[in-house]
Amino acid sequence: MNTPLLAETKPLATGPFGLPLLSFIQRDPLGAASHFQRELGDVANLRILFRRVCYLFNPEAARELLVDHADDLCKEKRLLKMFQTFQGSNVLTTEGAVWERQRRIVTPGFSAKRLLGYMELMSAAIDACIAAELPSVEGDTAEIDVDALTTRITMDVILRTLFSHVTTREEAADTSVAIRALSKQSMREAYWPFVARRWLPFPGRAEKQKHLSKIDTLIDRHINARLNAEQPHELKQDILDMLLAARDDQASSGNATLTSQEVRANCHVLFGAGFDTAASALTWWIGLMAMHPEVVSRLRMELETAGSDSTIETIARLPFLNATLKETMRLYPPSTALITRVAQRNLQVAGILIPKRTLVAIPIWHLHHDSRWFPEPMVFRPERFLPGAPGFPRGAYMPFGAGPHVCLGQHFASIEMALIAARLIAEFDFEFADGQSLPQPYVDLVLKPKTRIRVRFQRRRASPTLQARTRPR
Repeated sequence: MNTPLLAETKPLATGPFGLPLLSFIQRDPLGAASHFQRELGDVANLRILFRRVCYLFNPEAARELLVDHADDLCKEKRLLKMFQTFQGSNVLTTEGAVWERQRRIVTPGFSAKRLLGYMELMSAAIDACIAAELPSVEGDTAEIDVDALTTRITMDVILRTLFSHVTTREEAADTSVAIRALSKQSMREAYWPFVARRWLPFPGRAEKQKHLSKIDTLIDRHINARLNAEQPHELKQDILDMLLAARDDQASSGNATLTSQEVRANCHVLFGAGFDTAASALTWWIGLMAMHPEVVSRLRMELETAGSDSTIETIARLPFLNATLKETMRLYPPSTALITRVAQRNLQVAGILIPKRTLVAIPIWHLHHDSRWFPEPMVFRPERFLPGAPGFPRGAYMPFGAGPHVCLGQHFASIEMALIAARLIAEFDFEFADGQSLPQPYVDLVLKPKTRIRVRFQRRRASPTLQARTRPR
């Protein structure tokens, strides 16, 4: 069998300098990738602005690249520099030795033992938000903007787990507005051929600086309070304590701990990992639950039969509950593609040759919706992720990426979403408001509904069993 050589794949007509293709991708990234796959197959070779770009729709090749050839790839330098203007230098926006050092320091803070410590903070935030935002009297109903609800809950969760900070509705709204405005601006700048410097005039500059200042002020206030305390503070078991105390046991040169700038930068990235991606996934999950009452009934049965000694840790790991969340992220992955990688040498993966300096794009959305791996890919079918279900290529499903650069907060986000989902299922019935259905998605750094999802939440008859199993002990 002949090995397909990327250099010999016929590229699409691109027009002058590839600008029409770039505009197409910027305007409709999901539609553009679908077009490339239809026209060119699983290895879509393009030339855009003098660069060779490969869209890789082959799951085995995608995983092999990310796992076995991680050292032969690097994230695109222009994108990293662009993200650094928003977040600073953290585990997402660095490469090489700088990334390796930060990753070593931060990773222990997301171990299973540490995550257990964060669960009480998560549960307290969920408790407070549900009490404030949803009906409290049995039988009462409220029509809810789902995105506003998930934004409120996940923002409170991340502020409590980061800083042990109990936020107000106004502060949570202001902070989430700032983060989402920065996400929109980063999507805009991602398609510019240059990195916008702070001192240059550029579209969106004033708003970017205003929102960055708001987030920096919030983070710095908590960092400075810990660093400048006259007496040693009581350990709060939150992420900020972890970041300030973490050490690099392998340090041979440079700092063995994170600098205050690095602590701030990693708080920035954790806002995104713990807030907006989780809010996006939960928004789609609630919409899917409103469409599938039979799934809701099965979830409640799982919660009821979980065992009398169930704790919030076991609830967070219930098989069918997590299967519904995984299937939601298959249908609506918060990140629809990974940050573009650049091949540092000629590579051969899964029978495909990728020349040096090729920009490789891995379109997660399209891997998740390929009927070869997921029959009837547009159908919500949580059973795909239950034990004993038919298998699929490992690279066909990766909402958090894969390899050494896999999302550091994937287990944090999974537990956060499971705890929120369990509480909602236990205490509320929900259905679409009149005339509502699931809207079309669009890419706004994370995957969002094009129009608001409105759902009626009705407080259920109190179930002592379910309440005991979904609330902290």
